[in-house]
Order: sequence, then structure tokens, then C-alpha cells
Amino acid sequence: MLFSTIFMVAAISGSVPRAKAECTGATFASTWELIQRQIFEGRGCTNQLCHGEAKAGGLDLRPDVAYEQLVEVDASTVPGMRRVLPGLGTRSLLFLNLAAKTLPGQYRAPLRPMPLDPLPALSWNELELVRLWIQQGAPANGVVPGTQELAEACLPPAEPVPIRPLPPPPPGTGIQIRMPQWVVPPHSEKEVCFVSYFDVRDQVPPQFRGRTGMNFRFKANEVRQSPVSHHMIANLYLGSTPIESPVWGTFRCRGGERDGEICPPRDRAFCGSGVCASDPVQSVGCTGFGPPDLGQGLTLIPFSGSQQVANEMRFPPGVFQELPMRGIIVWNAHSFNLGEEPAVHEAWLNWEFAAPEEARMVVWPIAGNRDIYKMTPVPPFSTREVCSHYEFPRFARLFQLSGHGHKRMKRWRTFEGKFACQGGPAAGEACSPLGYNFDSPDVCQGFLCQALERERVGDCNEDGTVTIDELVRAVSIALGAAGIEACVDADRSEDDQITVDELVRGVNAALFGVPDPQPRDPLQSLLYLSTIYSDMVVLDLNPPRRYDAVSPERRTITYCALYDNGFVDPGTVKRKSTSPVPSSPGVAGGPCAQPTHCVSGRVGRPCEGETEEERNRSCDSEEGANDGLCDACPLTGGVTTEDEMFVLLGLFYIANLGNAPSL
Repeated sequence: MLFSTIFMVAAISGSVPRAKAECTGATFASTWELIQRQIFEGRGCTNQLCHGEAKAGGLDLRPDVAYEQLVEVDASTVPGMRRVLPGLGTRSLLFLNLAAKTLPGQYRAPLRPMPLDPLPALSWNELELVRLWIQQGAPANGVVPGTQELAEACLPPAEPVPIRPLPPPPPGTGIQIRMPQWVVPPHSEKEVCFVSYFDVRDQVPPQFRGRTGMNFRFKANEVRQSPVSHHMIANLYLGSTPIESPVWGTFRCRGGERDGEICPPRDRAFCGSGVCASDPVQSVGCTGFGPPDLGQGLTLIPFSGSQQVANEMRFPPGVFQELPMRGIIVWNAHSFNLGEEPAVHEAWLNWEFAAPEEARMVVWPIAGNRDIYKMTPVPPFSTREVCSHYEFPRFARLFQLSGHGHKRMKRWRTFEGKFACQGGPAAGEACSPLGYNFDSPDVCQGFLCQALERERVGDCNEDGTVTIDELVRAVSIALGAAGIEACVDADRSEDDQITVDELVRGVNAALFGVPDPQPRDPLQSLLYLSTIYSDMVVLDLNPPRRYDAVSPERRTITYCALYDNGFVDPGTVKRKSTSPVPSSPGVAGGPCAQPTHCVSGRVGRPCEGETEEERNRSCDSEEGANDGLCDACPLTGGVTTEDEMFVLLGLFYIANLGNAPSL
């Protein structure tokens, strides 16, 4: 699925309306009431023939029942979908139906776009209002940050809104593990680590256990967490330190009727409806937390988490993963609270069991953090787009794709193929095949950015010729005497079969030569686009993308991200005075040592002078104005939300083709 650039234009050009100095519109008590009255009622969705008295599709959107009929309710018209799934707009039928009419190039409705003709589509602002409400957990009460700015309306000040807990799987079909809650102080951003113990042996029927009897097999993982989260990672501790060791700190009940009481970490019943966990300790990526072996990188394995309010991983048929039935979880929670009141960060994690016949191929995560800080630096009031390559192992099947960046990451694009500079000082470097926007420098410095693709004709070893031996291999596959892995290049249609037409194509290549590789079309190669850093698209690929080629170049994708450090809107430039210091020493990010550009007075001008006063005065709009401030910093990679990251995310498995390698 290819995505339009409408969200990118809105995000980068500043076309999203900003908050007014004074609210003069209609007043609403909550974001939900605003949506109910301005969109459902104001747009005619509740009229008699639609979702009013007629209850089209079994849905009544009138005020008394609309919320109960939408949120976490199965869609009667599209089996397997929810009308609204909190935290997941692209898995919510309401959003997909509305978005398909507003942004037809980006979204597709399972049945039909809404509202039905002749009613007009929602505006971009109205659609974004619905998206934000769902993304933040679809609350019935309270105000979702950013929704007042999108509507001609007045709302109370936004405060952290509790999210509906994720319902656990039915007994015998899966398990749920809860992240112990922790309280985020007002006006703060903190990254903490803490541990809890889990034991689900009594919840896992024998048929869902692994070969050793110590693990359970699963085929889906669902996560839901509080909207105050920047990210949450659940790590399995594989070291030798027991949960009772004092190195973990003091264990207390988190939440529930015994909140705050000291608790024994292995006693699941002690805290009642709460969870027993160690005291949270500020740490970036759990650096310096816990026993010494935890910091060595070999005893901490991430096994679930989310950078959004909700996430769902549902594996293709036959694909599975295993987890131990008991152990120590090291929780890494990065949270922020912009409100006046304390906020609670909590999370629920569900796993759905996989039966033996469903467990044939193991899922693997993309490890795409090699160039995590590649954007460093982006000078103040400029942009920069960076690209990298990711090579899949042979016979990989990619079924989920996403990415991760922070708030100045304005666009993420991933392309099929190894796009690289074809000459000059950057020859071979990853590059953007669609060019560079705004103030971003051209990595290739005028040389061509290109990737090649070659036609499949039966050249089994991809050496540029088709031999008699290779033709015999293709015939053997066609007759069922050999598996497709013997010559995937003969399978032009990628259906794991060799047809007569494909054999003829191989014979022609043997007689007249293998066709020369051709340049890839950049637009046709665009696989993924996302433009909202806080709600990155999670692209499910069905059928999965295949990477069977012998040549590594044909198993490589190119991913690029555009960073804007105040170019479009100078007010968004990174500033020393507002950049938090990382909570752990020695990690990347934080305030710059010395600002380089002016943020008031002569905005955008380089600062001059030796002392802070001299540098501020060099920013004055005119001599003696005393209105200048030197505070703008280069944007660099780092761990706070004022810094940036460049991380490719995704899931794949290795196809079971007989002789295909395993990881």
C-alpha cells in the first residue's frame, strides 16, 4: 500500500491550524462530546436514514448510545475488525471509513468510504481530530491534547486521560501480563526502569507449551498503555541474579488496594489487584540499573513493547515465537506529563497461544538501529534527510514494517531496492531516490541515486547467464522433483511454482542472453510512508515481501527520514534552554554546549562573540534594542524527546523451503 503525501505537507508546511490566543467557539466538556456534536451530528451521521433511527450496519451514533456502540465493539459488517480499537486508528473501522473519503490516495475502506454521497468528506482537521482521539485511547471523558486546536471550539485544559484496560484473552487461549503502574510527576519527562516477576504456568495448557516444557508458543501479541508513554519496552532478564536480591531495590505493591506496601516479588496474590514491583529508578535504556551482568548486553532480551498507545502483532499463518512461562521482566518506561496533575503510566500485554500445527516458522525482529544517530547534526533553521540500507537474510518474508523517530522527524520513507549514489565522493552511500526537500543537502552531490532490478529468467546463481544445468533445475522444480529453493530466479511470478511460460523464458535467456538490469522506478519502489512521529504507520504486508535472491543487493531495502530543525517553523528549533538533560550520565543527547544561532531579534542569524552577553547582543534586531537571544542548537541524535533517532522497525520470518537456512 502506497501512502499519499498529504499528511507530510500538513506536518512540514505548518498548514495545521495553531491554537488561537482566545477561544470564541462553542464550548464542550470533552473531546468525545466535541466529536459527537460537531462530526456525528453536525455532519449528518445521525440522520434518520443513516446511523440514527435506521441504525445502518447495526450502528446507532445518537448521543445516548454512540460511545458504547463504537469503542471495542466488533464491526458487524467487517468480521475481525473493531469499530474503534483504542490506540489503533488503522485497525478501527470508523477511522478507515472516514479517512478513505478524506484521503482516498492513502486509505482504503473495507466496504465503502463514509459519509456516503452526497454528504461531503470530513475536512483534514476533522479527520485528524478523530485520529488523535483514537490514538490517545478513545476516552469517553477528558480532553485529548491538540484537539482544541483542530476545531472551532473551546475545551477545558488538557490533562492526562486514563485509558481503558486491555481485556485479557479468554482462559485457555492466551495470557495477560501487566506492567506495574508508576506515577509521572506534572510537567516532567522521565525514563525509568523497574522489575517484576511473572509465572503463568498455571494458565498455559500442555498443547501450547514448547518442546522443553518451559516455554509457551504464541502467534499474536497485543499491547495497550497510557497515553503519557513515549515508549515502553518489556525485557526478559536472562542473568543469574534472583528476584529477591537487594540489587533490584525495594519491592512494593503498585496500584490496587495495597498500593505502596512492601511485597514479596514472587507472591502474585499479595497485592490483590495491584502488581508487586521494584521502585522505579531513572535510567536511559536501563544503563547502570540492576546487577552488573544486566549492563553487559547479553542478559537483557526485549520481547514486547510499544512506542504508541497500542500495538498489535499478529503473525502470518504458521509463524510463531516462544516465551518462558516464568521469569524476571525488566521494564523500561519513557514517559512524559505536560499537565498540572500527576499521571499514571500503566500497560497491559496480551499473548495469544499458537497450537503445534500453527508453529512452523519463527518470527524475527528487524535490527535496524545501526545508524540510530545518523542525522547528527542538523544545523538550526535547516533540514536534513538521511538514508540507510537494511539487508535481509535469504528466504526472509517481511510481514510488518515501521520506523521510529522523535518530534523533528517529519517524514519516513522506505523503498524496495538498494538505492545508492552512482559516483562522486559519496559513491555507494544510501540516498533518497525521490530527491531532497527544503534545505536538505544532496548526499550524492549531483550524481545519480539509483537502484537496479533484474528480471527473473532462471539464472539460478545470478551470474548473468542461464546454463543447461540451470534449465534442468527449473524443469525438476516444475515436475516436483526439486524444491523452489533450487532456483528461485526461475519463479518469475513468485508463487513457488514453475510454469511452462517460465521455462520458455529461461530457454530464451539461455539462447539470447539474460536481460540487463534496469533502474528501479522510485515511486513504484516506495514501500512505506509515515509523517506523524507520534503515530507511526505500522504497515502489515499481506502477502509478505519475499527476499529470496542470491545477490545481497536484491535483498536490500533503503529507508530514509527527513528532520526539520526549525526550517519551516523557526519556533520549533532546538533550544539549549528547553532541552532536558538525559537521566543517565554518558548517554547521547541533551542541551548543546553552546548555542549557535539567534532565536529572537535577528532570528536565524549566527551568534557572534565570546561571552553569553556578547552573543545575545549580536542577535539584537538593531543596536541597543536588547531583544536578542542566542539559544538555538544543532539537532543531534539522543535519548530525550528534544533529540532524534533513526530506527527501522519490522518483523520477518524465514520461509520453510526445505534447504532454506535458519537464523
